[in-house]
Amino acid sequence: MSLPYENPKWREVMGEALHPGGEALSRRLIRLCDFPPGARILDAGCGMGATLGLLVEEGFDALGLDRSDDLLAEAERRGQVVKADLCQMPFEDGSFDGAICECVLSQQKELSPALSELARVLKEGGILGVTDIFALNRSYDRQGWDGSCASGARSVLEMNEAFRIHGFEAFFFEAYPRLLRECTAQLVWAGVIEAPLNMCCNLSYGLWLCQKVGDEITIKNVNER
Repeated sequence: MSLPYENPKWREVMGEALHPGGEALSRRLIRLCDFPPGARILDAGCGMGATLGLLVEEGFDALGLDRSDDLLAEAERRGQVVKADLCQMPFEDGSFDGAICECVLSQQKELSPALSELARVLKEGGILGVTDIFALNRSYDRQGWDGSCASGARSVLEMNEAFRIHGFEAFFFEAYPRLLRECTAQLVWAGVIEAPLNMCCNLSYGLWLCQKVGDEITIKNVNER
C-alpha cells in the first residue's frame, strides 16, 4: 500500500522534510535535544533524509531508518540508512545515545510496539525527540484507522502516558497549531487531501522531549493500578 507522504504532490507541498514546520522545526528539535558531540543518533522514520542530513551536518554519528524503498533512495544521499520497520528494529539493546521521531508515531495503530523498540535501542538517559500531530482532547473521533496521521492522533495526556509506560519521562512540550493549519491548507489547495472538517478544531502539532529513565511498565501492572 502506498504511503500518503510517498505521493509526489505531497513532497511538492511539504518539501523534503515531509512534515509541518519543515527544516526549521527539525533544527529546533535537534537543538533542544542537546545531544552530546558525536553522539550516535537514530532518525526513526527518516523519510527522504532531511533531518538525517541535518544530524550529519551537526557532526553526529547518525543513522536513518525507514520502511519505504522509495524514500530511502533519497535519504541515502544524506547519510547512512537501513530499511526496517520501527516496530522491529535490527539493532542491539542500547545502541543509540538519542533518537529523533518526526511525524511517525501518529502513523502507528498502536503506540506500544514502536515505543518499546525505541526504549530498547536507546541507552539509559538517552533523549527521544518527537514532533507529531496530536488531538486536543481525549474524545477526538479518529473515525476508524486508515493509516493517516489524523487517524492516529492522540491527546497530549495519552502521549505522555504512553511515554511513561515505556520508560520515558516527557520533560518538555511545545504546540504549533499554526504550522498544522498552514500545511493542511496547502495540501488541500494542491488537491492532495480533501478538506478535513474537524482538523483545525480538534488537532494540533507538537514537539516533545523525552528521556529514557527506566524499564517500561508492563501492561499487566498498569491495569492493576
